[in-house]
Amino acid sequence: MRKITPDDLFDFHLVGSVAIHPRRYQVVYQESQANRETNQTDSWIMSVEPGHSPQRYTAGPHDTSPRFSPDGQYLAFLSKRSEHSQIWIMPTNGGEAHQVTHIKTGVEEFEWLPRSDGFVYIAPIGPQGIEPEDQEESDDPFIKFNKDVKVITEIHHKMDGVGYYDEKRPHLVRQLLASGSEPEQITRGPMRHAGIHISVDGRWVLTASRYGADYDLNATKTHIYLIDLLGTHPPQALTEDPLDAECAVFAPQGDSVYFLAANANDLGYDNTGLYRTSRTGGQATPVAASWDRPFTDVSLSDMPAPGTNPLTFDEISTKLYVLTSRNGTTQLASVNVVSNEVTLVTTEDQVYYSYALSHDRQYAALATSTPINPGQIVWRHLSDGHQSVLADPNRELLDTLTLAQPQRFEAQAQNGPLLDGWVMRPTDLAPGAKAPTALEIHGGPMMMYAQNFFLEFQWLAANGYGVVYCNPRGSKGYGRDFCLAVQREWGNLDYQDIMAALQTAIQQNDWIDTERLGVLGGSYGGYMTNWIVGHTDRFKAAITMRSVVDWAAMIGTGDIGWDWIRRADGVWPWTDDPAWYRQQSPITYVGNITTPLLIEHQEGDLRCPIEQGEILFTAMKYFNRAPVKFIRYPGEFHGMSRNGKPWHRVYRLKTFTDWFKQYLQ
Repeated sequence: MRKITPDDLFDFHLVGSVAIHPRRYQVVYQESQANRETNQTDSWIMSVEPGHSPQRYTAGPHDTSPRFSPDGQYLAFLSKRSEHSQIWIMPTNGGEAHQVTHIKTGVEEFEWLPRSDGFVYIAPIGPQGIEPEDQEESDDPFIKFNKDVKVITEIHHKMDGVGYYDEKRPHLVRQLLASGSEPEQITRGPMRHAGIHISVDGRWVLTASRYGADYDLNATKTHIYLIDLLGTHPPQALTEDPLDAECAVFAPQGDSVYFLAANANDLGYDNTGLYRTSRTGGQATPVAASWDRPFTDVSLSDMPAPGTNPLTFDEISTKLYVLTSRNGTTQLASVNVVSNEVTLVTTEDQVYYSYALSHDRQYAALATSTPINPGQIVWRHLSDGHQSVLADPNRELLDTLTLAQPQRFEAQAQNGPLLDGWVMRPTDLAPGAKAPTALEIHGGPMMMYAQNFFLEFQWLAANGYGVVYCNPRGSKGYGRDFCLAVQREWGNLDYQDIMAALQTAIQQNDWIDTERLGVLGGSYGGYMTNWIVGHTDRFKAAITMRSVVDWAAMIGTGDIGWDWIRRADGVWPWTDDPAWYRQQSPITYVGNITTPLLIEHQEGDLRCPIEQGEILFTAMKYFNRAPVKFIRYPGEFHGMSRNGKPWHRVYRLKTFTDWFKQYLQ
């Protein structure tokens, strides 16, 4: 047995995006692995049946999103074999794959038409219409050498992980498989579309978008629209403000439409709930409103696999299956749409992040993660709960590694609610010895640490550091009030919870060396790291990543910064009273920092732009009260720790132990 290393990132396989054949128990799923030589992540499609070993179904190296045709004769998937992501199909009884779409900008997502004779998909399309994949570039030097110029006319002009928008927008396209069929653009205009669900007659599509004059200002708050594929009727909004809606499906019987939504007035500090409306419009009503947990997976991991959360009905259309996040786990639940009763199908202390149901609704194929295994595919009987492993691609590697198993505990700040925490003991700590310990803080804050695999935590434990982490108020998965508690103010109730969790971990684990404590976190976790070292000198070293430093600057530069003024009751930092911005910004307290601070930021971060790290570094150097180092990662977005270039992720983990070794050993 050996300790884990950052380079093991290249040996782990991640699995997800599960689908099941519509006629038999054949499961397909996406598998991916970081490539040492190309510094990219390769992906391909696997196939497995209960009682058999998994088999590679496609060659890759960039195959994703498998979908069986309704008649079971074909498997479709997205592939970048021709540079851009296009739909490819292959016969399920054997044969070669061939390309279906030839869109210059590529395809983002797709679904089969009910008769298996074509697709509806979403592709970025400009005002000039669909451009073929083989369309030649202009030789005009004025056009050729000015392609990189960005012309911006909208407030919502960029998105982290995507980049800067141009005139092209994600629109719905229909394309038949018949020879000579051309793609037909269904939607037009400056708005964006996400999600596809097609009616059983193939006539109508449900999608999420924002139409109207406020399509730009409120682009992040979407409604469900009914789209007529024949073009006879204009798009019809089925939901309205204040709901921010997504993931809609037609009920198999009747005219009901079910979808997921949250109250936009809660600014994201709310549960994603299940709702019902009519395909003719009208008032949306909540389903299972008493279930005080989100119907989505909000768990965090630095080894994320592609998740899927389809709203799927049982055979008699009374139960709807959906994932739900609950107290540090993510489970598959069934919701009785008549009685509003919620039943947990899975209850294990782990995270189920992708699922599909068999054609007879007797079984589910699920992708699942635990703190000591980043991904398996399991086969579960829905009635008796019997579960078997279909695919465990990391078993051989895991059998060679010594890993730390987190122990859950409960903590409570004064007058606060009970909260979940976890502590990981260093993997080789001798009896009676004490260890330096790192307090990890998650991002969001509207996310959740869970029973998930974290390479970062395992790497710290392998290097002799204890790890403590918790879900303070503001986290999802513990009810609406728990999350809503920090909506207007960070650094108060959440700070009390985080410090209470650390103190409880210390009291319950005498091996934690209280004189050698570190603190680190990313995004909101970076904000809290900045806040903590600006308010206490208890920690001997800190690492802040892609963090919020100055709220006034964030309002004008973040990809959705203008929307954050709602946390300040609509007060602008430049024309109104900036008191909230001063009080809530860690830069206000930078003169108090005496803790050695490592600042990590991504140069392509559009959520918390690089200037946030620059501001903090400059101030730290000016006050010169503590050592500071600034590490910048070019060509990376906000989510680099989860889906950035593999070698950057390896480098990042090594900087953590280098920094802590300098100040905590």
